[in-house]
Amino acid sequence: MVKPLKSSEILENLKLLSDWLRVKYPGDHFELIVVGGAALALEGFKEQTTDIDLLKPDVLPVPMKNGIAHISRVKRLGPEWLNTNIANMLWKVKGPKELPDYFNEISRTIELGDNLKIGLIGRQALISLKMLAATPSYTKHTVDIKSLNPGRQEICEAIRFVFSIDNSQLREDDLRNILREIGFDFDEINKELTK
Repeated sequence: MVKPLKSSEILENLKLLSDWLRVKYPGDHFELIVVGGAALALEGFKEQTTDIDLLKPDVLPVPMKNGIAHISRVKRLGPEWLNTNIANMLWKVKGPKELPDYFNEISRTIELGDNLKIGLIGRQALISLKMLAATPSYTKHTVDIKSLNPGRQEICEAIRFVFSIDNSQLREDDLRNILREIGFDFDEINKELTK
């Protein structure tokens, strides 16, 4: 079973990674863009998460992979406690299409030493990614969206993003249920998007 991580544990594990990298790869510098539940936990919107999802880099450098494996063994974490699954999924579904500009926005930067800097993805990208992941049968992401208390414009932008990836009838039906759960009317928002 994967051990849940509170924000303090997320930072502690990343600091250990920074220390390990400093010893094993002196002079190397790394920058990570954190998304998902870890970003929510570090911003105070969520108690805990099971992993740290990255948007960047989309491919982890070898020193980072080695450090992740070491910290995983030492702290008895799952092998993907720090992973690029979201980055890889976005590359597969978006292909060469660019992500919206707001994916370049960082809400906060955390320096974990002189060799490791963590950027937390901006609010709109976080809402959009959570909307993409949300399904009526897997409510964790819907709960995360609710915790952010998004406004109508943020929801509209998130739906626009989801539809840029999947505008199938099945996805529409899922979004209708998810929006109802968080207090929005899908048909009104969809009408606004198609104007």
